[in-house]
Amino acid sequence: MADSQSSQRLDDSAATRYQQLLQASEQRLGQLRARDGSYAMVRLVLFAAALLVLSFAFFAEAGIVVWLVGAALFVAFLIAAILNEPVRDAMLQEQESTKVTKRLIARLQRDWDALEWSAARKQLKTVELAEHQKDVADDLDLLGKSSLFQFVSMAGTTIGVRTLARWLTGTADAEIAVDRSAAIKRLAPRREQRFRFYSLASHVGSGTGDPDEFIRWTQGESWLDKNRWVLSLANLTAVLAALALVVLVASRFGVVPTLVAQIALAVLVIIMLTNMVITSVMLGPVHQIFSVAMSSRDSVDQYRELFSAAEWLKDDQVPAVELAGRKPGGRLQHLQDVLLDDPTHSARQGMNALQHVATLGALRSSASTFLLYLPLQAFALWDVRVLAKLEQWQREYRDSVPGWFDAFGELEALMSLAAVCDENPTWVFPSWSTESSSGNFRSTGLGHPLLSDSARVCNDVSIGPAGTVLLVTGSNMSGKSTMLRSVGLNVALAGAGSPVCATQLELPSIELATSIRVRDNLAEGVSFYMAELQRLKGVVDRARALADDPHRVSLFLLDEILQGTNSRERQIAVTQVLRHLIDCGAIGAISTHDLELADEPELQAVSEIVHFRETIHPDADGHEQMTFDYQMRQGVSPTTNALRLLEIVGL
Repeated sequence: MADSQSSQRLDDSAATRYQQLLQASEQRLGQLRARDGSYAMVRLVLFAAALLVLSFAFFAEAGIVVWLVGAALFVAFLIAAILNEPVRDAMLQEQESTKVTKRLIARLQRDWDALEWSAARKQLKTVELAEHQKDVADDLDLLGKSSLFQFVSMAGTTIGVRTLARWLTGTADAEIAVDRSAAIKRLAPRREQRFRFYSLASHVGSGTGDPDEFIRWTQGESWLDKNRWVLSLANLTAVLAALALVVLVASRFGVVPTLVAQIALAVLVIIMLTNMVITSVMLGPVHQIFSVAMSSRDSVDQYRELFSAAEWLKDDQVPAVELAGRKPGGRLQHLQDVLLDDPTHSARQGMNALQHVATLGALRSSASTFLLYLPLQAFALWDVRVLAKLEQWQREYRDSVPGWFDAFGELEALMSLAAVCDENPTWVFPSWSTESSSGNFRSTGLGHPLLSDSARVCNDVSIGPAGTVLLVTGSNMSGKSTMLRSVGLNVALAGAGSPVCATQLELPSIELATSIRVRDNLAEGVSFYMAELQRLKGVVDRARALADDPHRVSLFLLDEILQGTNSRERQIAVTQVLRHLIDCGAIGAISTHDLELADEPELQAVSEIVHFRETIHPDADGHEQMTFDYQMRQGVSPTTNALRLLEIVGL
């Protein structure tokens, strides 16, 4: 109880910290909105005044002073618009920060309805899993609205979501997990930097420049290769426009005849109209490319900052964790090399080069430079010139870009797990055994990570060694399924490199196989019993596939299996299935409320039997009440409650 209270206080400190962040962000957002409103009023007044004065000067044939006043008012309007621009940008940043903070709070409170699911659901559809991984993910709530992924994830981009989902549903490999844990320990203390990272990743992930779209563009065909004439036309119109301007200037000094000046003016008008038509009709795909490669004025710079977060993995203050005499760091070093240190094609170098192109492309999207962009586009097709430089960058870095974002996806997944580590200081990093032959799952104080501290009940759970089964008996609603899911969820966390919801955990490299949430399929004519058999065959097949692997063990979790048949045949069938699994060297746990199953001699010989129970007691009115303490005890369950529950619900 003392540990639970201590954990609650620690969680409260994280919640308090996030609430303070939210209040500060909302306060800054309110101030920015007030400033934006003031700028909007000033802009409206200046524009209206400039329009009024210039109209008066035009229609009343006023003197030069009135024209100058009107021009000054219009310039003041432009200056106000330019000054308003950073306020608008700051508002967007604060809105993103507010959204991120609310997600952090919702995760901490396990408020699944408050966590945005629609965007994550769309991103998770891009995750490709093997059939047995889909079964495990469904059984253990690894992915979904109220899932381990939703609890863990702070990923903002599709590639970050995909990477984290693969880690949570993949094999829990000891060496890889230790490497990830070393990185998580280095990232967890960097609260402010991580928060900035989450906000930037959320911003780029919600825009048109999401990594998947960016990669797709870099691997695609060149637009200019198919429309080379447009670049030639841009060069021609730029030269002609420059010559025409020289002629017009020269005509002011009487150097060229009036007729030549008129021809030059006509050429400028034709060039402008031609380029306007080309911009409207032809350059839609070009602007779409800009929206992906340079989705906003700051997007490239934001990617550069996100990639630079790999510097934090170099923190030497946290010692590397050793495994079998080897120091991890190979993968971490790879991330640093790809994102930062490769002397020729690192992500940082590539984004620095892209930033120069983005600066040119930003002329069209900034209020401060838009008036410069208009004549450049009208007379020299500026967008085509920017695209030429952009496609030159594309050709140079095409082969490197997928590797950059693979590394970035890993970095983003590590950032999510670092939040879990920081928010749950009483959770522990697991100890890993290096050989599957000695691989027992041993835990102390193991709890369900998706339950709040106040609702969670922890137990000491041991599974293994090979040749044995943990048989969990107990009545309905007593906690058997929750315990199985606690095991599976913590294995998933451990494999991702995260701390686990326990006070101690030792395990080998593990691949999970489950049969918990089985459904029939009327459309395919599959009965519930046949669906169970197919699922169990999949579990056995995975165990057989790992039988000769000295580095991994299959851990099966089977909940109330073979309910679709009679009790006696069920006992025989369950024993047969477990015989196959034991012969493959798998370890695992099976739950049942069928107490006769625990009496099967062959099953008793290989089982460690535990149970959960309920307590019946009368309330003040003498009515029976049923309570559960969810504590696991040794031996077969001494109680059943099916008929009691029938009575309690009034049937």
